[in-house]
Amino acid sequence: MLSLVITAIPSLTANECVGSYLTLDPPFNQRRFDLYETWFDDNSTVTLAQVGTYKGVDGIKEYVQFAYPSSPYIATVGTFRSEDSFVSFDPEKRSCVVMTKIHDRIQMSEMAGNELFESAYMVTIEWRFDDQKIGNINVYYYPSFQAHFFSALSTPAVDNFVCQLMRDSCPDIWAANELTNIDECEAKLAALPLADGDEFYVDGNTKSCRKLHAVFAAQNSNHCAHLSFKPMADPEGKFKCQESAQVPVSALFSDDELATFATFVAEVGFEPDQHWRLSHCQTQADCPAAGDPEEYPEGYPPAGGHYTNNATCVFGTPTKRHLLFGSMPVTPKAGVCVP
Repeated sequence: MLSLVITAIPSLTANECVGSYLTLDPPFNQRRFDLYETWFDDNSTVTLAQVGTYKGVDGIKEYVQFAYPSSPYIATVGTFRSEDSFVSFDPEKRSCVVMTKIHDRIQMSEMAGNELFESAYMVTIEWRFDDQKIGNINVYYYPSFQAHFFSALSTPAVDNFVCQLMRDSCPDIWAANELTNIDECEAKLAALPLADGDEFYVDGNTKSCRKLHAVFAAQNSNHCAHLSFKPMADPEGKFKCQESAQVPVSALFSDDELATFATFVAEVGFEPDQHWRLSHCQTQADCPAAGDPEEYPEGYPPAGGHYTNNATCVFGTPTKRHLLFGSMPVTPKAGVCVP
């Protein structure tokens, strides 16, 4: 006689699910790219409404590396404050969602003008308890931050980087667009809009989309088609940087989640609906110098990076205080010193 043995799956609580994520050793750290295979699998995704969805270990790694000094546009990313909070628990899926809110300081690279500024953003992270993997990560940047960041990429050096990459690393795309020289390519790039709409979508036919995918294409030729001015399919048959998907933020974040983030933004001193500001200083000691380590809060994994340029607080009249970058003399770059 056959007997049927049914093994009951132990019930799971929200505390157990969240606890298993928060006690990861080492803890999840977006810039630990060497550990991505530990935390992600082929079903994991990262989504930013205005940019798109990236799936799988390699796709997620490519995208996240764009936001750190692994990108040619960024010199340093330091973290002043990182705060986790519980969002939700799904007993049927045996998964939970945690929100991480971050206040950081970004130093752009020389290619992108060496600008120094602060930002606030959040991510919601779905943790799958049974296989101990991250499911979906949703990222939220306020549109004004995205406008500021991609505007910082509007430099001749960045335009030249994109066009030289297309010519030298993506020759088929260069030929298909019938480009004859770098100046012609840069003119076509400059003629494109920075983004689409008030929500600042950059996934359509924009210069920002091509500047994003140029970083990917530098390491992965599958992104070459995304640099094309003419619609061209990539090896997976996808057309990118042509038409925005216009993913609404409300599809990724609830009103309560946005309200929680708004509270955090106010607590760290940003103006409502701004979420970025030029890095400020009260004394010279507040200004990072070349070689200074990145900021990181107590208990947060050290980033291990260093500032690459000096930031000098020049105290003149209250309306003429600037942060200067690089060796003196130098043209004042963006920044503001406060009394």
